[in-house]
Amino acid sequence: MPQGDKIYNDDRWLWYADQSHFSVEALGDISYVYCRRSGSTHVFNLVSIEMLQYLTIAPRRVSELVEAFPSILGVSREECPRGFVKRIFAELDDAGLLTARAAGGKP
Repeated sequence: MPQGDKIYNDDRWLWYADQSHFSVEALGDISYVYCRRSGSTHVFNLVSIEMLQYLTIAPRRVSELVEAFPSILGVSREECPRGFVKRIFAELDDAGLLTARAAGGKP
């Protein structure tokens, strides 16, 4: 398992959100996400939930996510810069909602 901030820039890792590890309860623009692995509940906005849902579709490199996320949100790259995307990604990872696997490997 990768560790440290440098892994977010390392394309050897694919990241995904396994839906069996969490549940989501949306209340307006806020969603409560219960992480089954930690037993903790986290509060996220619509943008964070959009990223979490995107990462349930297929494993992705962080670089792919950074490139694709502005268009997923329907905004320009200036409105959704790299640092913003990586910060949201890091928040989801810190909450224990993401899993990494070696690119080319099996989960």
